[in-house]
Amino acid sequence: MATHTTRETSGWHPLSMVAFTTLLLGGTFSALWLVTLNDLPDNKPTNIVYGVVALTLLLTTAGIFAYLSQKVDHSPMLPDNTPEEIKRYLTRVRG
Repeated sequence: MATHTTRETSGWHPLSMVAFTTLLLGGTFSALWLVTLNDLPDNKPTNIVYGVVALTLLLTTAGIFAYLSQKVDHSPMLPDNTPEEIKRYLTRVRG
């Protein structure tokens, strides 16, 4: 018998993908910020923009991870397909 997997029972949360994407972009802009530190007098506005964008993306990632782990009781990094997670899902969603 095949198991039917829906978005609610798959074990991953859609915000995890958003957090992963913002983490990658934040790392990219952090690297660009570090590279532009080399010629700071010439590229000061660019350096400031890269730094602000990197900080914003990394703080957004941290906020999403905190929301998922504390408010939703869901691991932002790993799917929760444990028996405890299944039991919590069944009691919360199906009453």
